[in-house]
Amino acid sequence: MNRIYSGSGACCLPQVEGVTYLQVGPNKVIHGMMGLETVFQQLQAIGRQPDEASDAELVGLARKLNYIPESAAVEADYAAALREAYTRFCARQKQER
Repeated sequence: MNRIYSGSGACCLPQVEGVTYLQVGPNKVIHGMMGLETVFQQLQAIGRQPDEASDAELVGLARKLNYIPESAAVEADYAAALREAYTRFCARQKQER
C-alpha cells in the first residue's frame, strides 16, 4: 500500500503470514489476499516484468487462492492493484540482490 488514508483501517490490519493487503478500486477498499508472494515468484520465474504480465494472467494466478468476482470492472481493479503490488515486489527483490 502506497498511502494509508486516515480512517482506512489499514493501521489496524492484522499481520498474518502469507496475506498481502491490497487497496483495490477507485475507493481503495482494502482486501487481504493469500499467496501473492508465490504468484509473484512464479511470474518472475517465467521472466514476466510487471508491465509484461497481462491483466488476465495476474487475476488468473491470484484467483487460484483468492475469491475475485467475475466482473470485467472488478477484475480490472484487481489487476491494477496486483500490478502495483508486483512492481513493489520486483523492486524489493532487486534491492535484496
